[in-house]
This record gives sequence, structure tokens and C-alpha cells, in this order.
Amino acid sequence: MAGVPDVDLTPLTTAITKIAEDVVRDTVPSLLTQQVEESLKKMVPGLVETAVSEEKVLIKETVQEVTRKALPDVLKPLVERLAAEIIEKVARDVVGSKAEAEVKKEIERLTAEA
Repeated sequence: MAGVPDVDLTPLTTAITKIAEDVVRDTVPSLLTQQVEESLKKMVPGLVETAVSEEKVLIKETVQEVTRKALPDVLKPLVERLAAEIIEKVARDVVGSKAEAEVKKEIERLTAEA
């Protein structure tokens, strides 16, 4: 799903599997414990992935809404600063070059009159 980072679910899956295995050991007769634990190890990753994938849509929509609301406040100062930097550069480069050319022209005129 675009915009939603991939997350390593291994720690969550491992923790859930461990909890389930502890419950199994406490409630299932010892002959069935190993079989149930093996089944849990196979089932839990899929269950966790399904649960998380269903939440990805909500996460994506929430991120989009927060971004939509926050973006103007984030962009305005950036755009203002960028505009000020551009105007300053243009003033420094263009106006400076024109002023230098005018000064040289005036020096040439004054030198020619002398």
C-alpha cells in the first residue's frame, strides 16, 4: 500500500505466539501441547498480518488527513523564506550587475569629459 511504511511484524508475532504457547501449556493436556504449539506458530503470523493489513487503510487515511490539514502551515513559512531568498539573490545579482554597469558607464562619461 503506497504511503504506508512496511513494518517488521516478527516481534509482534513472536510475542503473540509465546503468549499463546503459555496458555496452551496451562490448559491443554501434555500429549496435545506440541501439536497445538506447532499449529499456533503457523497460524499466528497470518492472523497478525491480516489484523495489521486491515488497519493500514485507516492508518493511510489518517496520515492523508493530517497531512492535508498540516501542510499549509508547514509550507507557508518555507515558501516565504524561499521567496525572500530568491528576491534577495535577484536583487544582489541583477540589480548589482546593473548598478555596476551604470557606474562604469558614468565613469567612462566623466573620463571622456575630462
